[in-house]
Amino acid sequence: MTTLDELLRLHGGVTAVHVERWVARGLLRPAGTAEAWTFETVDVARLGLLAELAADLGLDDDTLETVIDLVDQVHTLRRQLDLVGRAIAEQPADTREAVAAALARLGGR
Repeated sequence: MTTLDELLRLHGGVTAVHVERWVARGLLRPAGTAEAWTFETVDVARLGLLAELAADLGLDDDTLETVIDLVDQVHTLRRQLDLVGRAIAEQPADTREAVAAALARLGGR
């Protein structure tokens, strides 16, 4: 877990005001109370992305919210596809081959 002070030291251009705004918008999800927030690894990484998008690309908070929502959707889809792939891998060979043939046919390959 990372404290707010540690988080701000890791990302020099980010202020407590930024973090408070992003927490209020649900872009960061710290544990604990506002006086003693702690952040999981995913929020530390997410803050880095937020800071980069805001500073380097000049995105406002509404646009950041949209981008982060899209990133979250991509991660969710990746997890779901991984589960589908693992479920297919557990099937008998003839089922796996039938799925591979259908994918090739549907994908135009």
